[in-house]
Amino acid sequence: MTALKPLLAKKIIYTLGTSGTPPEFGVQYFTAGLDRYLKTMEEEYLDGIVKAGLSSFKLVVGSYGGGKTHFLYIIRDLAWKHGYVTSYIPLNPAECPFDRLELVYKQMVTNLAYPVGAEELVRGTECGIEALMRVWFSEVKAELSGQRKPEDLEAALKGYVETVKGIESTSFLNAVKGAFVALADEDERRFSLLVQWLKGEGFEARTYAPYGILERIDKTTAFRMMRSLIQWIRAINYSGLILLFDEAERASSLASSRERRQALDNLRQIVDECSNVRLPSAMFFYAIPDDRQLLDGKEDVYEALRQRLKGVFSAINPSGVKINLEELGIQPLSFLAEVGEKLSRIYEIAYGMEFPAEVVKVTVQNLAESAYEERYADISYRRLFVKGLIEILHQLRQNPDRPIHKELTTHIIRSGLESLESQEIEGIDEREF
Repeated sequence: MTALKPLLAKKIIYTLGTSGTPPEFGVQYFTAGLDRYLKTMEEEYLDGIVKAGLSSFKLVVGSYGGGKTHFLYIIRDLAWKHGYVTSYIPLNPAECPFDRLELVYKQMVTNLAYPVGAEELVRGTECGIEALMRVWFSEVKAELSGQRKPEDLEAALKGYVETVKGIESTSFLNAVKGAFVALADEDERRFSLLVQWLKGEGFEARTYAPYGILERIDKTTAFRMMRSLIQWIRAINYSGLILLFDEAERASSLASSRERRQALDNLRQIVDECSNVRLPSAMFFYAIPDDRQLLDGKEDVYEALRQRLKGVFSAINPSGVKINLEELGIQPLSFLAEVGEKLSRIYEIAYGMEFPAEVVKVTVQNLAESAYEERYADISYRRLFVKGLIEILHQLRQNPDRPIHKELTTHIIRSGLESLESQEIEGIDEREF
């Protein structure tokens, strides 16, 4: 943990202490219990078959607050290490329901992220297809600039973009090529217009027809645009695209019966597309609190999904589809102890201090036991532990010589549970009204 700087450490502590949810940065510093999953995922997929041009789908299952988002962020960081573009897509009934793929596509392109380091992520980098287009153009321009005279560069750039091929939608291909040429011409108005179409923000035939864009992005074209997006990313020399779908809210984005059937059918089609050559170097992770939302039903669409989502992913069976975060192969109290030790060290770096080792050990053990006693609550005991630990470390900083006793750790866990449950009820009310 020597590479962790105090400012980043303090940001991690602040985010975890506020809600118990993981920050977008620095999750590798307090990851525990995932080694066997991540090693296999990296060797078999990210540095294996996906990089070689195949695609795959994984279902990530974990209770509310049980580490799904943390896991997706770790996968994102691993993907960046291997040269992938990623897109983290939180699903919810209002803005991104899975039964409406045109809205899913819009979130995909809005959240596209090219590989960055930890410090860049903390400082903040631009996301989305516009930012990715600019990075693509800048990298190609830099490469060609070293090979040609300045007066020949514009022609070389326009010659290069004509080599981009293998994209299913001609409209999508014309849009990315046109946007690239607009940057070469330093025409920001034209660039913005073409990016607006790529984002799915509208279509007017007379505006876009001169650029060879003849179709709108809607429910009838969304799948083709998703495939075209993936094909384009592969064509511009990234390793591929890693898509991270997160049912982050306890209420599923698969809402009414009709919408649920459509969403499940969309999911089935995505699983099927992973065996299709039209979908090169893509990996889909779909995280959900309870897989019964997808698999428990009597209609044909449920049976179709059950057949496709069989098998549990492991080092022994890397072809398995389901990743169960509730079964990490480590005892719950040992897991919490490891997380507690790592977070305590992050706290020490954040505040430039050091706790007595025995005080931390006893305090973490008491808190872990108190949190695990709430394992049947609606909110995961892991989230309760993390949020409670930050509160306790603040207390220990004021009086570091005495461990926090079990009675107080139990009070902190239960207060935290009431607070988080209250926040959930308020969130549901806001969504409904």
